[in-house]
Amino acid sequence: NSTLRDLPYSRMRQLLILSIFLPLICANGIFSHIFDDLDQMYDDDFPAVRPIRPVERTSKYMRRVSTSDESDEPRIVKSSPVRAFSSDSGFRPRSVSSVDQSVGSPVFKFLDTAQDLFSNLFSMFPAREFTVSVDRPDPEDIRSRLREKDDTDKEGSGETSVNAIRPLNDDELRLEDVKAKAVDRFASFFEKIGASAFANSHLTGPHICVRELNKKVLEPSKTKKSFRECKRFEKAVRCIERQTDKKGGLESTRIQECCDGFDTDNISDEGCNRESLVMSARDVLSLANSSMVDLLDELGLASVLDGPEKYTIIVPPNAAIERIQRSSYTELRNLLSNHILDGDLRDYEMVDGSEFSTQANSSVTVVQRDIDGRQKTLVNCVPLTTTNVRTSSGTIHHVSDSIGLSSSTILEYLEESNRFKTFVSLITPDLERKLRSTDGEYTVFAFSDGAFAALSESVRTNIISKSACVKDLIINHIVNGTICSSQLEDRTVTSLGGEDLRVHTMVGANDTHMVHIGTAKLVEPDRFTSNGVVHVIDDVILLENLLTWRDHLLTFNEPLLTALSSLSMDSEPLTIFVPPYNSSMGSLDMDVFALNHVAENQLVLNPTENQNVTTVTNSTFFVGLYKNRSPISVRINSDSALYRTRPVIGCSRIVNQSIHACSSVLHFIDKPLPIIEGDLKWLFSTRQDLKRFHALWKASDVVELMDTTSPITVFPPSDDAMSRNQYNALLKNTTMINQFVRRYIVKGPLCSFDLRTRANEIKYDLIPNEADEILKSDTFDGELHINGARVQEEEIVLSNGIVHILETPILNVERSRSMPISFSDILGLTTRMLSK
Repeated sequence: NSTLRDLPYSRMRQLLILSIFLPLICANGIFSHIFDDLDQMYDDDFPAVRPIRPVERTSKYMRRVSTSDESDEPRIVKSSPVRAFSSDSGFRPRSVSSVDQSVGSPVFKFLDTAQDLFSNLFSMFPAREFTVSVDRPDPEDIRSRLREKDDTDKEGSGETSVNAIRPLNDDELRLEDVKAKAVDRFASFFEKIGASAFANSHLTGPHICVRELNKKVLEPSKTKKSFRECKRFEKAVRCIERQTDKKGGLESTRIQECCDGFDTDNISDEGCNRESLVMSARDVLSLANSSMVDLLDELGLASVLDGPEKYTIIVPPNAAIERIQRSSYTELRNLLSNHILDGDLRDYEMVDGSEFSTQANSSVTVVQRDIDGRQKTLVNCVPLTTTNVRTSSGTIHHVSDSIGLSSSTILEYLEESNRFKTFVSLITPDLERKLRSTDGEYTVFAFSDGAFAALSESVRTNIISKSACVKDLIINHIVNGTICSSQLEDRTVTSLGGEDLRVHTMVGANDTHMVHIGTAKLVEPDRFTSNGVVHVIDDVILLENLLTWRDHLLTFNEPLLTALSSLSMDSEPLTIFVPPYNSSMGSLDMDVFALNHVAENQLVLNPTENQNVTTVTNSTFFVGLYKNRSPISVRINSDSALYRTRPVIGCSRIVNQSIHACSSVLHFIDKPLPIIEGDLKWLFSTRQDLKRFHALWKASDVVELMDTTSPITVFPPSDDAMSRNQYNALLKNTTMINQFVRRYIVKGPLCSFDLRTRANEIKYDLIPNEADEILKSDTFDGELHINGARVQEEEIVLSNGIVHILETPILNVERSRSMPISFSDILGLTTRMLSK
């Protein structure tokens, strides 16, 4: 506010106007494109690509453009050593002035003004990158399909037509025209937004020149397609505009770069702000203290430094040159020739995925990726460090390492290495054809024989025999396209088998970055070939769904695996509940214990749905995520495992992430599952110490809860807790029976971890029961109490509920409709909080 008060009145007025009209200017600038060139909207003959309009202005900021749309060859536009597009308001790349303004002249004048302002607004952001792709329907194509459909319908109905193709009547054509043009116009709206951004993605600054290349696109498309893309490089901005239809199309490339004699470090921010002397390639390399000059002279390749022809020289660092100098004369000459390309190529003239021949009769592949809004270029996965050093004999690029000769194919590289015998033996004939052909490009994560030998014997046996789910193991080590290691940081790639492979980067000692794909680490990245790249990894990519439950249990619970392996477990799929490693040791029969943790079929736990599962021993458990949170609840503990954020099976909580193995699912639980023999009705009919509560429950109005399918919790007092007089008095009064029984029943399962207060935990729960009362649980000296009544037998898990047997009846209860927390409650809670 103090800053605003210090501003002069005129400046405050400008800020106010700007804040009001800037959104309107943006909106009108966009929507004005809808009305732009309305006279051409209904002209089917207008060209698919509108050439940039010739500019006849003689201002020093403008270029002269001569268009020639008939030429099939790229067209280079000569330009003056100044900016290609100016932010001068007199120049408007796209305008609504072409619309007939005889009607609604004030409106069109306003839109024209808004268009000017909108164009100038784009010039405030000269270094934007964007890609716009629009697929527009062809109205004539729609009409043709409708005619064919109409004729087909007539043939199917047996009706004969005089003509082979019946023309639609005027009303039908008019309706289809309206539909097609409506869709076309909607697509045109997005197309024109991209056109505006394309036309205004110009650079501002001194000594920037523009080249334009136009070429015809021979490949037709069924629908009208528009594509616009701008990429920013360190020393140029390249924009490509392509529009195609069923007759082909036209592609225009516009490159904004420094004019001859000028250079820059950042053309987007600085323009071409310094003069540059063009020297010979020999002088440039000599000034850079590169040992490559002497090596080229020794090998008889000095003509690329001094000759009249243009070359592109890729210069590795001196350390890399010294390393390759140990090679033989012939090999060294081939290696060095592999760094020389015919022609004068700058990095922004290269396109991602393009290939260029070298003097070694080999080829190099270009990979480009975006880093912080700027394109970085890699040649055979080796990044360019310093780019576009102009010389009298071409262009020099510096790279971070030497570029090795590409092997013929991926498969030949793997076969010649003799370290990937197992990997090669697992390649199927279909994959062999792909990896040996140069038609496609692939990225292969190849494990060595040593990495394969480190696997367990059972896994190796399954892989070699191609059994179970690992029969397609190799296909999940191959990805479409060429992906360099520098492109693998923290992303997901999809294998040929359709599996998503998670790639992440770990920082090691000395700030080294190690790329991992799954559990495997890239130890020899970027082994380039003629049809892709090979990354050598130190482990086999074994996705969890490729391993069997036996492979996983070998890692997580070997005693359980030993017990299950001795049994007949051939019926798959299976669901296995895996307790902690040491919990399988107990006095129970190990076979019964193991089978009690196995269920047939695959059980996928859905937290939003509660369900039941029956194990092989016929123990039935309720499974689900039951959030028994009372209306007033306080539970504070640093251990998040105390809260129900994952499903439970019985009173065993699901911990960690479940594993979907081959034909099985493994769920990890925090404690073993008990043997369950029945439900609530079974328990109360067999327990001799619960006969009185059982009789009262059968006489109450909630007797149906004994057969409930949704789990409940019951806190029955034992027979010793009730005197004979109290029991007889209850039997004589139905109302008292209902109130008494409802008091001890709670909807939903409450396990011990729901009721007990852990060490260093603040817990206060109010649990509503079926009698519309409030129950409270607390822990004193390690014993659980419910409203002051001690629990003498805790957590009896049944198929449809949980039972906690009380030592005494519950006496002190509050109605849930009354004040749930009294002052004494708050005081007691505060005291317990302070005492922790």
